[in-house]
Amino acid sequence: MVLLLAVSVVLFGCNSGTNEKSPNAAPGNTSQASGPDKASNGNAVANTTVTMAVISTWNTLNIYNTSGNYGNVVADQLFERLVYREHDGKIAPRLAKSWKMAADYKSMTFQLAGNVKWHDGQPLTAKDIVFTVKAMTNPAVDNYYRSAFNVLAGTDQNGVAQNPDSLGVEAVSDTEVKFTFKEPKAEDTILSAFLSFLYVLPEHILGKGDVSSINKSDFWKAPVGAGPFKFVNQVPGESLQLEAFTDYYQGSPSFKTLVVRVVPATNLTAGLINGDIDVVAMGSIPLSDWETVKSNSSIVAASVPDFSYQYMLFNFSNKTFQDAKVRTAFDMAINKKLIVDKLMKGEGTVAVGPMPSYHPYYNAKLKPNEYKPDEAKKMLAEAGFDFNKEYLMIVPQGNQVREQSALLIQQDLAAIGVKIKIQTYDFATLLSMLKNGKSDLGLLGGGSNIDPGESSVIMKPGDPRNYSLLKDSKWYDIAARGYSLYSFNERKAVYDEYQQALVQDQPYIWLYHQNNLWAHSARLTNVPMEDFVWMNFATWKWRLAK
Repeated sequence: MVLLLAVSVVLFGCNSGTNEKSPNAAPGNTSQASGPDKASNGNAVANTTVTMAVISTWNTLNIYNTSGNYGNVVADQLFERLVYREHDGKIAPRLAKSWKMAADYKSMTFQLAGNVKWHDGQPLTAKDIVFTVKAMTNPAVDNYYRSAFNVLAGTDQNGVAQNPDSLGVEAVSDTEVKFTFKEPKAEDTILSAFLSFLYVLPEHILGKGDVSSINKSDFWKAPVGAGPFKFVNQVPGESLQLEAFTDYYQGSPSFKTLVVRVVPATNLTAGLINGDIDVVAMGSIPLSDWETVKSNSSIVAASVPDFSYQYMLFNFSNKTFQDAKVRTAFDMAINKKLIVDKLMKGEGTVAVGPMPSYHPYYNAKLKPNEYKPDEAKKMLAEAGFDFNKEYLMIVPQGNQVREQSALLIQQDLAAIGVKIKIQTYDFATLLSMLKNGKSDLGLLGGGSNIDPGESSVIMKPGDPRNYSLLKDSKWYDIAARGYSLYSFNERKAVYDEYQQALVQDQPYIWLYHQNNLWAHSARLTNVPMEDFVWMNFATWKWRLAK
């Protein structure tokens, strides 16, 4: 959730003699066609382009092997999920129009929407969901999100099913699917931690060969989904062009082309003002530009409180950081309030743990470490910390507040005698370096869903999202206890304990919760910017203003 959240854009087009953008056209030179296309459901599809911006690139179109929310931005356009979450935490139907938890909390049955089609015209049925779950729990298939499947009967703690025939998923009919769990589970746990990111894959395409070949399939070069937009082409690392799926079961999008374009945060405001960008989908407007954006009548702006979190991680393969006293000293040396006040201009809050104070499971009794640099320096000396060594902190490019916060952290740590060298990398390179232990410290964010145990995956030994290379499972084990409960009060007690343990031991430095400063062109309406925090973009609902 890496999470937090996580959150993930393009300029590209066809050069086929139409009035749309060509690959080499300057941004914003989209011209209107003489008239709209007609979707098969009777809706008009305006022959124009809408450009959605993200500040960093997705690293693959393989939705089960993407490594961050930028990939989920793309996945939400191409593929279908059973449910999604609105900003206030409410679960809303998508592919599943209704669901029912069994009285013993050990299974859930979902009724699917009818007349759902894949982009190639084939029907999507419950059998596709069964295929997807069996494929993504197969030990021969690498799956970044596999641990989410470990609630199902027939899986181990890592979400692997050695025997697919014993897996807890069944197509009751073409429009009804049933999931069976190992043990009673809370409905919200299933909906948020599992089904919000269960993207359905086409069995009629990927089910023909050996399941172990799925990740290497050419399918991912031009994927066929069932979402509101179809794949057209991409320039890896730069842009992705999509076309409205006129047979989309929830109604065709109102415009023909959606371009997802990677845009540096510093260029977002100019892009919005001059018309190169229509929607900022992942990555906030720079705070220095926020007043300009809010005051522009051609732009609709929103500051949206987020459930995600930003954190500093330690490389636990380095013995220095295995000492809780060292980690706590680092936490006490960092002036987080200055980050919020100076860099974020109050558009956020200081983090005590992964959950913000408005989270329903937040432990209001938490007592964070106070900002006490003198005491922090003393603690490091007592721990035998090596002040002569220079420690490498790596930071992903694109998030301006995160990049600038690295400089403030560097200054704070220098004040207690800790030497920090900062290097920035693109997201994919940075994650590779972290996985291989090529740095001492790193800055990342998480928060992909509202489940209180979402953050525990970054503390789970062996999980691909455990970029700190942490091997001690004690923090994850506490969260896992809460994960197995289904009463709110019982779960709340466990997650209060979990949050307290994180403050006591500081396996990560929780920095801040940043409001999302999002905006879109006033030529668009019905854009649910408040829901973007959960990778819910609902692009089929967007309308071009008349």
